[in-house]
Amino acid sequence: MAIGDLFKSKGEREKEERKKRRKAFRDAENAVDAVKDRVNGMKGERDKAWKEARQYLKDGNKAASQRSLQSVRANEMMMLQLEKKRWVFEQLLTKLEMSKTDQEFAQALSAINTVVEIDPDAVADVLDEVQDKLGEQVDIDKIWDKTYDKEMVGVEGKMTDSIPTVEDMMKDLEDEVVADVRGGKITESESSGGSKVTEEIGEGREKLKKLLEEEK
Repeated sequence: MAIGDLFKSKGEREKEERKKRRKAFRDAENAVDAVKDRVNGMKGERDKAWKEARQYLKDGNKAASQRSLQSVRANEMMMLQLEKKRWVFEQLLTKLEMSKTDQEFAQALSAINTVVEIDPDAVADVLDEVQDKLGEQVDIDKIWDKTYDKEMVGVEGKMTDSIPTVEDMMKDLEDEVVADVRGGKITESESSGGSKVTEEIGEGREKLKKLLEEEK
């Protein structure tokens, strides 16, 4: 307690504590919003890479298409990590908000202040050491993953962690391109059966195959 606090009334000290508590939770909520914004930005990057992969495949450049799909998958993996961390953080934040005793509030404030504390100068100083620290980041991600698994116990409808492989995405992409090559989209009713559709898909794949062979 600072010397100046000795001359403050109990009401004034309680008012300041409430103000600090509100600010701490507000900063925590802002951190969550920042992660959501970053995820939305990455979704845009992922969709852009998918469109590029689709166009490359239509042009017969399968190698370039695969490179773009690698970008798609990389964005998916990073979004998954961010979403895990955000989900865990929100669960912990909710528990802290529900704390009732003075001791629980004190622990909550300490935890939040530790999590959301940002020092731009310190970040600038360590930028040159980032590569050396990447190994430590792996351990940190494992801690987040363990906490995530613990928090998910008993929760209905678990979040799926499955990310399609490049091969799976390439197959989906080829289906889209085949539909374009034959001159139209395949409707749900068409895809459910019918020898004519099967024949048209086969013809579309043959055209796509020729495009890819001509590119070699």
